[in-house]
Amino acid sequence: MTTGPARALLRRLGQYLDGFSACFSRQPQRDAASQYLDGLLNDSERKSMQAMHGRLSDPGQCQALQHFITHSPWDATRVWARLRAAVPVRTGILAIDDTGFPKQGTHSVGVQRQYCGALGKIGNCQVAVSSALIADGRTWPLACDLYVPVSWTEDAPRRTAAGIPATLPFREKWRIALAQVRAIRKAGFTITGVVVDADYGTNASFRAGLERLGLPYGVAIPGEVTCDVVGVRGTQSATALATSAPDDAWESVTWGAGTAGPLTARFCALRVRPTKGRGERKYYLLHLPATTALVDLVALARSRWPIEQQYRELKDDLGLDHFEGRSYPGWTHHVVLTAVAFTFLQIERGRATVEPRPTLPVVRGWVREIMGLLCVIHNRRLLSMLDSFRRNAPLRR
Repeated sequence: MTTGPARALLRRLGQYLDGFSACFSRQPQRDAASQYLDGLLNDSERKSMQAMHGRLSDPGQCQALQHFITHSPWDATRVWARLRAAVPVRTGILAIDDTGFPKQGTHSVGVQRQYCGALGKIGNCQVAVSSALIADGRTWPLACDLYVPVSWTEDAPRRTAAGIPATLPFREKWRIALAQVRAIRKAGFTITGVVVDADYGTNASFRAGLERLGLPYGVAIPGEVTCDVVGVRGTQSATALATSAPDDAWESVTWGAGTAGPLTARFCALRVRPTKGRGERKYYLLHLPATTALVDLVALARSRWPIEQQYRELKDDLGLDHFEGRSYPGWTHHVVLTAVAFTFLQIERGRATVEPRPTLPVVRGWVREIMGLLCVIHNRRLLSMLDSFRRNAPLRR
């Protein structure tokens, strides 16, 4: 990247961050917020506090930055509200999912043995519920809440030590998800459909909550979920319905493109009313008009995968899962600032005038290069080293 575009990108970053200044009551908080975001975007591989601080161009005291994240009383919900207002796309599919953060020990807030997607099995971890808008070929994080198990909410000493607010009750994951949906709609987003995996899709109360909000959805369900079929007596499992469907009821549908070519499979649509059940994920329930074309049903049902990509990018490029603190305020502060940094990169991707649009890691690489240069410019020791290398290169041909 040349000087002109680099300066322009930094100006846009500064203007973007200025939009969040009202979320912080004092100048030291605003300065620390800018430093932390610089750290998330800089070239430190590990997004722990010391690693990020060591690569800041204007670092200040690491202890002050640590205090800003773990103890400073700024409200993460205000930052989330401002972030939702900053998202330039206002209509799209809402993907809801949870993600795990593997942990050692028992002191990190919310940690316990539970299913962890990052491990692919039950393990010691934290779990967060998040919602992301899928629109215009990009994903936009709009909410993320830590799931706090009963073992934490009903243990007063644990709550106090972790800084869990006294007003925060135990909430099942599906209740957290519905609260996020309501907050996102209140922020002015138009949700054209909600997509979730089988952990949420199996829950009848969650589906009913979406229906009360008047939202269409495409939810994965296990094959053992039983359904009442329109015009047929008795209930059948989703697996039995699929097995008994005639060959001419199935159609090949292409819903996207993958690295190996078009994404195509055979689908069959039936009108059903689900009853309760559990089992292996194989099928989808969709709450849409009966006249909806099969290709549109498939498009909604298979639209959830970008949130998995978002999790990877948040963790690999911005250190979503690198936070080493143990407190509830620290976790919420780190996560929302990670989402702020991610959203800036998505906005920058949208500035591209060529197709295909650059990926988020590519844009992240541009910012990382600039931040690394600023670190060198402001570090006398590194400048001296560069000058020495220029005058007497260590490698000669």
